[in-house]
Amino acid sequence: MLSVSVLSSGSSGNAIYISTEQTRLLLDAGISGKQISQRLATACQVDGSQITAVLITHEHVDHVRGLKQILKLSQAPLYTTEGTYAEIVSGISGNHIHKVVRAGEVFSIGDIRITPFAVSHDAEEPVAYRFDAGDESLAVVTDLGFVSDSIKDVIAGCDTYVFESNHDVEMLRAGPYPWSIKRRILGDKGHLSNTDAAEALIDIIGQQEVKVYLAHLSEENNQPDLADLTVSSILQEARSTYQEQVSLLRTSRYEPTILTPVSAKCNA
Repeated sequence: MLSVSVLSSGSSGNAIYISTEQTRLLLDAGISGKQISQRLATACQVDGSQITAVLITHEHVDHVRGLKQILKLSQAPLYTTEGTYAEIVSGISGNHIHKVVRAGEVFSIGDIRITPFAVSHDAEEPVAYRFDAGDESLAVVTDLGFVSDSIKDVIAGCDTYVFESNHDVEMLRAGPYPWSIKRRILGDKGHLSNTDAAEALIDIIGQQEVKVYLAHLSEENNQPDLADLTVSSILQEARSTYQEQVSLLRTSRYEPTILTPVSAKCNA
């Protein structure tokens, strides 16, 4: 059974635990190693030393803040693209095994099949990932400026999505950020807005039941209620079966979600 717990999600720190009975993966380590270990224990009943492998999407600090500590604790191999590794290697000195990830090249860790795919973000060589185990599937899609048709093809048909819903455009435009930062967030290498997320999900979600975790919400430029309302309203307008088909779930920078099977047919 493929399961997921969003340990932390937001502009200040991101980490996700993905597991089967045999394999335990940590995707990103953007909070401290101590916090990751505590949240693994409380939400997943797992010790940090039991991690099978660590995967990193890109080098920004909200995705690698606790990486050095986690690698020391778990001694798990590290999977990144060459570009990402070049940006982070000086900060994770010590003995560790590095495995190169290339967008479009599928690989397996234990019984989980992993598909990395390129995303448009202002990092050196960022990727996002799809995870498959048996007939269950999960896609984690955050930190990108837009969802291309090729990305939609890769992640179509998943049971669960951890999907970026970073900002409300009007809150961002009216907020205190300098215009240079606003322009970056709104651009093709920035982050998805609530509306962007909903419109992409319309194209991605098929006829099956799915769970969607709204992720990477900005603390300054979004609110959980607003993200829920915007995404649900757009999906409802586009799909008459929305309420029976899609379960929208929240994530937090402060609290992990409970470890939950990705299959919509499984109870939490």
